[in-house]
Amino acid sequence: MKSLYLLGTALALGIATPVMAQEEGAIDLGAYVRATMADDQLTDEMPLGLGGRLGIFLKRGFALELELSQNETKKEAYTLMRPFSARLAYHYNVTDNWSAIAGAGWTRNWIDPQGPGELWADDGPSFLLGVQRRMTERMSLRVDGVYEHHRSPIFQTQTNDIAMSHFALQAGLAWRFKETRAPKDSDKDGVADALDACPGTLAGETVDGRGCVPPKDADNDGVIDANDACANTPAGTRVDARGCAVPMDSDRDGVMDNADRCANTPAGTRVDANGCPVPVDSDGDGVMDNNDRCANTPAGTRVDGNGCPVPVDSDGDGVMDNVDACANTARGTPVDARGCARIFEEGKANIVLEGVTFATGSAVLTAEAKMVLDKMADLLNGAPDVNVEVQGHTDNTGSAAANTRLSGARAESVRAYLESKGVSGSRLSAKGYGPTVPAAPNTTAAGRAQNRRVELKKTN
Repeated sequence: MKSLYLLGTALALGIATPVMAQEEGAIDLGAYVRATMADDQLTDEMPLGLGGRLGIFLKRGFALELELSQNETKKEAYTLMRPFSARLAYHYNVTDNWSAIAGAGWTRNWIDPQGPGELWADDGPSFLLGVQRRMTERMSLRVDGVYEHHRSPIFQTQTNDIAMSHFALQAGLAWRFKETRAPKDSDKDGVADALDACPGTLAGETVDGRGCVPPKDADNDGVIDANDACANTPAGTRVDARGCAVPMDSDRDGVMDNADRCANTPAGTRVDANGCPVPVDSDGDGVMDNNDRCANTPAGTRVDGNGCPVPVDSDGDGVMDNVDACANTARGTPVDARGCARIFEEGKANIVLEGVTFATGSAVLTAEAKMVLDKMADLLNGAPDVNVEVQGHTDNTGSAAANTRLSGARAESVRAYLESKGVSGSRLSAKGYGPTVPAAPNTTAAGRAQNRRVELKKTN
């Protein structure tokens, strides 16, 4: 195990070298350590030993490999194994330094499971998978896994066909040899004389695959110097057959680059003779598009210097239209922060309709009451999101039932009048409370007069 660990470390730290030749005629010589996991019918031990390998490359990548090793164990029961293998192996270069190996062949294994004496021989197919790591130009490390399946006469059964399977791990060094002779290159241009169409090339010249000096194109514009009427054209310039720059319109604004003072104009932009954008006012607000921060302003909108709408208070209530929740509030109507008519004081939900009176003992509105309700109708129409309950109240003079009926009739009379003045009926309700909700004691004439009233209560 220690040997295998050291071998793995060496593999990881190997020196990088070019791929060794695997052409026809190359020869491998190898030496390795072999550990065999033998068939249980033979031994429970793991025979260890040394071996050697000769490999001859028949074609590029294909080698005939011959191996002989001797493995033995002397722990509990002496066992000796001496396998000789012949196989065809394929070597595949994975990278410059690593090769994968796969092989198959035939193995004859001489075995002595009991000690010195006559060796038994068995035969069968064997298979190999391995990897090889280049260390120097000729030397490499190689690790293989081997599987052997044999028919064995050991123990002399009647049918003489005992089958055995052995697994082995082999690790060691390999040396590769091949004599190479570089083809003759008289002018030393990198092309062998046999392939050189232009012998005698001057030293230092760059040549093509035929050994000839290609025509020069000093400015790399695709036109060789002999035909180039415009030498030293800047890199990337589009040229004609004479090597001269072709006029271009890179931003496609209709003005050639050599006259375009405003390069990279956005597609579709209207430009002048210099290729620069012509000022445009697309939304017709008087501010050119290049300065307009609010494009597509609706026609007729008053704008500032940036082309953005100027806040307007159309109904003159002090709240700009863009935040006014109640547009067209009547002039002079007090409003809240939302621009809606202010009906109720801050924090209060009820308001007494001062001046709303009725003919004695009836629900008929007086002329003065209608004037008060006309103003209230204007306020309610200026605050369309406010719903109210019209409440009728009386003093405690007379029967409670009669007072409740009277207060309800008066509340309904006010509700109907407000609706007649444009206030939506869905926003109004009416109820009579009689003497049940006094605003003052009923013990004095002033108190009773105060209790005979109509109130509006906000209900949303």
